[in-house]
Amino acid sequence: MHHPEKPRPMRRPETEITAHAQLEDILRRVRVLFLCLKDAHAPYVVPVCFGWERDALYVHSALSGTKVDLIRADPAVGFSACTEMTLAPGATACSFSLKAESIAGTGRARILTEEKERVHALDLIMRHYDDGAEAPVYAAGSLSRTCVIAITILTLRGRRL
Repeated sequence: MHHPEKPRPMRRPETEITAHAQLEDILRRVRVLFLCLKDAHAPYVVPVCFGWERDALYVHSALSGTKVDLIRADPAVGFSACTEMTLAPGATACSFSLKAESIAGTGRARILTEEKERVHALDLIMRHYDDGAEAPVYAAGSLSRTCVIAITILTLRGRRL
């Protein structure tokens, strides 16, 4: 994955994951991506199902709604995801911690319009959740009711908690 923008340094660099293979492994294992969009009043964060390939993430949506409106207004997005967390209890309240791996990044979203691109992106989303599945079959008319969004990854980093 090539990422032209450089994220801010981590406060604890020993927890940072930078190896491409490890970042891909985390993406493979996470099930929900939290997508952050720019809204006038506050950031808007929404959990989404996703797929990915090389330097892009793919999500789907209804053809209209807050998510699509915000992407059309400003395609700059942020995202994060975390593997399953395990609580590590401590002797005191402040010594409790979580054990997990996470990714976070930024990107530029664009709504896909070409059917071949849209189907490929939806196939990637389906494959993420059922890797052994045969090629998905889409219900009649479902593609015409589905907005498919590609997010070009600009920055991506990982962290081991």
